[in-house]
Amino acid sequence: MMDWLHDYDKELRLVFQDCSSVISGFPDSLRIQGLAYLEQFNVFSTGSHKNYISYLLPFWLRDGYGLTEAEARGLSAGNIFCMLYFFIQDDLMDSDNSASRMLPLANLLYVEFLNKYRPLFPPESLFWLCFNRYILEWAESVAGEAHGDYFRNDRLKISHKASPLKLTSTAILLHTGNASLIPEAEDILHTVLLTLQMLDDYEDWEQDLAEGSYNCLLSLAGHHTGIDQVALTKAQVKDYIFTKGGLAAYAGTALDNHRKLENCRLNAPHLIAFHQFMAGNLQQMAAAIEAEKQLLQGGGLGYWLSKHMNL
Repeated sequence: MMDWLHDYDKELRLVFQDCSSVISGFPDSLRIQGLAYLEQFNVFSTGSHKNYISYLLPFWLRDGYGLTEAEARGLSAGNIFCMLYFFIQDDLMDSDNSASRMLPLANLLYVEFLNKYRPLFPPESLFWLCFNRYILEWAESVAGEAHGDYFRNDRLKISHKASPLKLTSTAILLHTGNASLIPEAEDILHTVLLTLQMLDDYEDWEQDLAEGSYNCLLSLAGHHTGIDQVALTKAQVKDYIFTKGGLAAYAGTALDNHRKLENCRLNAPHLIAFHQFMAGNLQQMAAAIEAEKQLLQGGGLGYWLSKHMNL
């Protein structure tokens, strides 16, 4: 049975060892800082932040496009350095000046990310034109997120927040003589990244509401209640999710996303399985809410409301 995660446990352990070895070569103060930061995202560490698609995309495409294990490991390590670099950028944009102490580390990580990709492509390669475009997409997306209401107005820009990830599929398709598939691969990743952001935003909506951060679910709640996201209260969001079926509508968007992937030409069944897992998670959570409401409707509704509307 295909397992989009555990099929690659052995390979991922080696990738994180590779990254740790590279960071161990940094100057002393940055080495300690870098290893600690890497550990926060190590998929095998308890309580770490999991960014599965960044680590695993090269392996999900490996068999379908004839990559060697060494090539897939190198690209996966490159993705981890890239991911850490952009997460530091996000931290800098979301916090006060205290995050600036990470800037020296960020630049070393960026160089290591480039070191994994540069040997594969000469300066005149199409890869570097795509590289420029993906970084531009990322910059435009994060710069306009606060006022753009992307979930309602331009969902592609939600995916563009993770545009650098597309470097992986583009690199693999160019490297293996499948450049004609690059536009479709980009579209597929846009769909997957949108659902990934939607799932993250469901899990983080209370924190995002408290911090005033943009959130897809809060955008939908605000639209259906006629209240701007910044003016929403926790009680209003819970009412939308738990009594008005808001999560079912939200999960329906993820299911629609999955239907777009059913006939794709990209040979990446693990990537499609990953998306199905995410869309299924949202569907299951929405169904559980509706089932509990039905169960308690005839006399237990007061209990249900007190349970879910408790502030």
